[in-house]
Amino acid sequence: MRLTWVACLACATLARMSAAAAAEPGAEPAADTRPIVRVAATQVIAAVDWTGDRPRGLMIDTWANLADRIGVRTEFVRVSTPIDFFPTLTSGSADVAIGPLVITEEREKQIDFTHALFHSGLRIGVRQRTQSGLLAALRSLVSWHLLELLAAVVGLVLASGHLLWWFERDGNQRSFPRAYPRGVWEAIWWIASVIVTGGCDDKHVDSLLGRGIAFLWMVSGIGLIAAFTSLLTATITADRVAGTIRGPRDLVGRTVGCQRQAYMADVMRQRGAIVEEFDTLDAAAEALVLGVVEAVVGESQQMMYLISQGKRPAVALVGPIFESFDCGLGLPQGSPLRERLNAAILGIREDGSFDRLRDRWLGRHD
Repeated sequence: MRLTWVACLACATLARMSAAAAAEPGAEPAADTRPIVRVAATQVIAAVDWTGDRPRGLMIDTWANLADRIGVRTEFVRVSTPIDFFPTLTSGSADVAIGPLVITEEREKQIDFTHALFHSGLRIGVRQRTQSGLLAALRSLVSWHLLELLAAVVGLVLASGHLLWWFERDGNQRSFPRAYPRGVWEAIWWIASVIVTGGCDDKHVDSLLGRGIAFLWMVSGIGLIAAFTSLLTATITADRVAGTIRGPRDLVGRTVGCQRQAYMADVMRQRGAIVEEFDTLDAAAEALVLGVVEAVVGESQQMMYLISQGKRPAVALVGPIFESFDCGLGLPQGSPLRERLNAAILGIREDGSFDRLRDRWLGRHD
């Protein structure tokens, strides 16, 4: 019995000595035995900023939270564009693509997706008009409809001025001199005065046919001034909004910039837009400022982040969110990580972790 107690005491002493040795400053820490997961990431505004050796951003912090929950280490794999996620996953070069990737039926045929991290949609960015000054004001008054109306009025005034002078040249030379250039000019001036003011005090019309022309101009002048005013107002208003894009329907036939990925580009082409693809949303926005494209279309949160940074004050968001979709992580088909990541994603959504990360990176956009 005494030998048993001595043996137990010796084992306890050895255990304490081993623990103390491990706690010494010079002792090496225990090796991290967690499995390594290769995570594909690319430059995506507001989500992944890969300017150095290690990426940072909303999706990087989100993945760090998920990795802790499923107990894995991370090895990042850099890809050039979002469209490269798919061959990277299918070839086995990465275990997860953090994107975030838009979940579609067509993409589901190529890879597997986790539960959605968030629900989103597309937004439109356009270039604000900032022109001012006399030339801009004069340009706003010009339109083809206005020019057509002016040409028609000038033609009618010239034709009726010649007729009025012809009818009045013999019996009313005081108002309409017989000499051709002077007489026709006075007749044209009389008609212009009737159109604008309704009459001309220092001239009168005596002949029956001349009075018929005068009556027609007195009556039609009222309607002509009303039409001219209405068209001029419409032209000024149209210059502020015409040629601009106010919603998804206005994208038909317009040049639209998108980040180089299948989803946004395909949606815009289906809507009849002329798509120009860029490596990053920043590059698309720069093309918009330079006038290369007429609009930029991107994921809603990314577009709000782009505007909120204030780097391009000439760009503004217009219209509602459209083409709503879910965004999640991509996985090779049959990946054993899927169920564990699904549970972790539900966890960060339910406890508010993802919302806090999103607010920290993107700010609040209620």
